[in-house]
Formats: sequence, structure tokens, C-alpha cells
Amino acid sequence: MDRTHAVVVGSTNWDTCMHLPHLPVPGETVAGGRLQAGIGGKGANQAVACHRGGADVHFISAVGDDQTGAGILAEFQTMGLAVSGIKTVPACPTGVACIFIDARGENCIGLTAGANARLTPQTIEQYRELITSAGVVLLQLEIPLETVMSVAQIAAGAGVPVVLNPAPARALPDELLAVVDILTPNRGEAAALAGLYTGSEPGLAAAAKTFLDKGVGRVLVTLGADGAVLFQPKAGAGQAPATQRFAARAVTAVDTTGAGDVFNGVFCAGLVRGLSCEQAIEEAMVAAALAVTREGAIASIPTREEILAFRT
Repeated sequence: MDRTHAVVVGSTNWDTCMHLPHLPVPGETVAGGRLQAGIGGKGANQAVACHRGGADVHFISAVGDDQTGAGILAEFQTMGLAVSGIKTVPACPTGVACIFIDARGENCIGLTAGANARLTPQTIEQYRELITSAGVVLLQLEIPLETVMSVAQIAAGAGVPVVLNPAPARALPDELLAVVDILTPNRGEAAALAGLYTGSEPGLAAAAKTFLDKGVGRVLVTLGADGAVLFQPKAGAGQAPATQRFAARAVTAVDTTGAGDVFNGVFCAGLVRGLSCEQAIEEAMVAAALAVTREGAIASIPTREEILAFRT
């Protein structure tokens, strides 16, 4: 079977971004600056990043039967992203995210799922053949967990590599972890999922080992400006995982919104194009570094040509 396409299954939102001097604390009102709006959602961001990273991408998602949803579908088509896998849900709003961004480019996000909550395992059955013939399947956690489970099990049953970006972090069943080939948490998500302190190198390795012990093939932890670490199991019970570090490119961050999504999408694009895991990580690091020098989520995602130019 010619597994030359990637399948991304996840959320589509409409993002409203407000730039503030600092992030508000509970009870505080912060007078802001510029307001931006555009397509977002971890699924959408990662699908577009995978597409711009040079992969043939099929995106499975859901939008509401509203003006926002129709506008999103039209914009995806303009980008060249196929929309045949995106369900329009009647009498339901499109998902919305509200994002605050401070002067350093850090952010906090609140969201309402809208149509994303209606992306069900029954919907996924329509795309079984697309999933089982993929070169890689990329998932996140802004859609129902039972849907994530369904996709992962369908893919794993056909020998398709499953990449899970466990964001937003939530408790994951062992049956899901057992079919994940590559888990891609950031430091905070690794801590939340493992229930361990990950602020030190030994703590990070201990968290990775909990996932590896549950059947995850490899754990790739993203660390922002500190790069990324790949953990792989060693032969022999109880041994600490093998560790490989990847340095981040030194850039001045303007907006970190969606940087992790860019990393995951471009990483999977590299895998489906035939790069090794390590080569795909290197390319994803470059893409994420470029993305944080720009504002917005979708708007910040670099093309493959830009990634290659930045690497040289």
C-alpha cells in the first residue's frame, strides 16, 4: 500500500486574540491593544502546518452550520487544504477560542468546543479507509476522547503510526497510550499526565518512562526555547529511557500561540515524506522557531520553502 498521505483528526475553532501588556490574574481587567481574529484550533493549526510542511493532508474535523463555519471552509479551500473530511453540524456553533497574549509573546487560552464536541466515533467510521491507508495519523485532545480512541485504534489496527499531541492535557486511558507510537507533550502536559515534577532532567525522564512503560513507542517532549527531548525505551526492564536532545533556534519570540501545533504538523509532514524521526524533529524545530517570530496561529505557519531557507 502506498502510504503517502497524512490524516489529521482534530478541532477547528475561530480564534479571537487580544494583545495585552501582561496576562490578567483572577479579578483583574487589563486594558489591551490590538485585536486579531482568524482560524485556529489545534487540529486546524496542525493540519495546515502539515500541509505547508509538504505533506498530502486529509483533515477530519467539524464546524458549525453558521457564517463562521462557512467562512472557515472557504479559507481552507483557498489555502489548498481539502475540506471533504470536515463535517458541518446543523444547529450548532463553530468552536471559539479567546486568546490573551502578553508583551513577551506568552499566552493563555479559553475555549468553547461548539461543533468539535459533535465529532463522534460514528463520524469517524465514514473515513476508515482514509485512516487505514495513511502514512501517519496525528491527533490532539480538543475533540471527544472516545473519538480520539476510535481513530487511534483504527490506525493502529492497520499498522499506521499514531502521533498523539496530548493537549489540552487530561487523563488518558492505558488502552489509548498502548497504541500511540509517538507522544508529543510539552513539559507542563508531561507533568500533568504523569503526575510528576518535570522541572528537572531526571523528572522529565521519569515522566517519559511512565508513558513508555504503558506501551507508548517514543516520547517527544517539546520545551519551547529549550528545544525538545526524545525518549526511547532501552532493552531491559526498569532501565531509564535513552535520551536525545534537540536544540531550539535562537529567535526573538513575538507570539508563541500555536508554536506547538506548528511543530507537530511539520514533524508529521516530515515523517510521511520519508524523513527519519530525528530529521523530522530538526525540521519541526526550524518551523516552530519561524512561527514564534510572527503573530497569529494559522498566519504564522511557515511554508516548506521558508523552512528550507531558514535552515541554510
